[in-house]
Amino acid sequence: MFPPDINTELRIRNQVYRLVQHPQFEGMPYGQEGREGTVYKLINSSGENSALKVFRPAFRQPSVMKLTELMADLTVHSGLSVWSRTILNPIEDMELLGQYPELLYGAHMPWIDGVTWSELMLGREALSREQSMKLAMVLVSTMAVLEQAGIAHADLSASNLLIVNANQEAEDMSVELVDVEGMYAKQLEEPDNLPEGATGYTATFLREYGDWSPLADRFAGGILLAEMLAWSSTDICKQAWGDSYFDPQEIQQQSERYVLLQATLEQQYGPEVAALLDRLWNAEQLQQCPTFGEWQIALASAKQFVEQEAIPTSEMEKELEQPAEESNHLPSEYAVNALSHAQENQLARARQLERQGNLTSAFWEYGKLIEQFNDRSPFHVEISIAMEQVQEGIDQTVFNPEPKQTLVKKGWNQLIQQNKQSTYDRMWIYVIGASVGALVFALIIYVIGLFK
Repeated sequence: MFPPDINTELRIRNQVYRLVQHPQFEGMPYGQEGREGTVYKLINSSGENSALKVFRPAFRQPSVMKLTELMADLTVHSGLSVWSRTILNPIEDMELLGQYPELLYGAHMPWIDGVTWSELMLGREALSREQSMKLAMVLVSTMAVLEQAGIAHADLSASNLLIVNANQEAEDMSVELVDVEGMYAKQLEEPDNLPEGATGYTATFLREYGDWSPLADRFAGGILLAEMLAWSSTDICKQAWGDSYFDPQEIQQQSERYVLLQATLEQQYGPEVAALLDRLWNAEQLQQCPTFGEWQIALASAKQFVEQEAIPTSEMEKELEQPAEESNHLPSEYAVNALSHAQENQLARARQLERQGNLTSAFWEYGKLIEQFNDRSPFHVEISIAMEQVQEGIDQTVFNPEPKQTLVKKGWNQLIQQNKQSTYDRMWIYVIGASVGALVFALIIYVIGLFK
């Protein structure tokens, strides 16, 4: 029976291990429960720690052998340490499995000291902006590696991200992906037990059927990146729902939490990051969600945005001196940290027109707004991106127009339909009249025959 006594020795591939005692419960092994099983902390005779994941019966599948082979090539990348692991199987570990059959297809892997992102969020303690940026950049780098390899974690959430050195300086912090047994790769078969239900990372269009594809991480990954970036704001920490920032039922809804998150990202990291969140939030399928490559580019711009904000005002004034009359009309690219009320309304009107599919009017509104900013300002960049997307939509409409009827064609078709209907009506009248006439004629013949 597993787990055994705390002092029991386990021989795994010619190395002897013991279970580590729980720091708060004497005599109890240190184990962490998850959806697919329990991870126990082990220690060998040299004092080195490792982890043993014991799966629940439904997840003890031989496919993890193939999965481990695929992961071996990616373990050199940051964030994928636990992907370097050994699977206990009947061919190589029969003696151990004979003693503890519950360990069948269990995973022996490195032990990572850290807290999950969900635990960190539940603590409601804000990070510094440098820490937030570091976590987001490490995560997006890891996800971009998987994306380019055609691989997806397929179960991304705050509980599946370990934050290493959470209380340290930004340069010492890192992110590790765990619980990878549902990973997507074209060489693998789809698991029988995919995650179900709504979470703070599940798009509304995925709640009923889910997704197991190379794109499976796009929505959840984008939300996680937004959370990490915004966690440097005390307002965001206070407004968080629980172990995720969003209540699962408000995903992709225009809630107060979303408005606050959008505004925080734009204020602290610039328009490109905020624009990606807006695109993610309004997506109707995974193909419309930003790629992790796009997030990487946006974070690079965000880093420059943050660095520019840190430049002392006196130095910026020297570098960016402008003629007096120009500065009276155009906001400085660094001085503008927020839109005026009128500009916010104009931007909201343009976005609403874009969502409604009224692309020409949206382009016009964006065009009037962009004239109010310097060419190098963050808002100018954001609006330029929006205008490019709208222009693409207009071009697609022009070159691939849906068949439409002119008023003349519609009127002609209606007239034809009316004429057809009139013809049918007249035909029925003729048929009925002829039938009645034939009946009367037959009746007359019958009466004449009686009198003869």
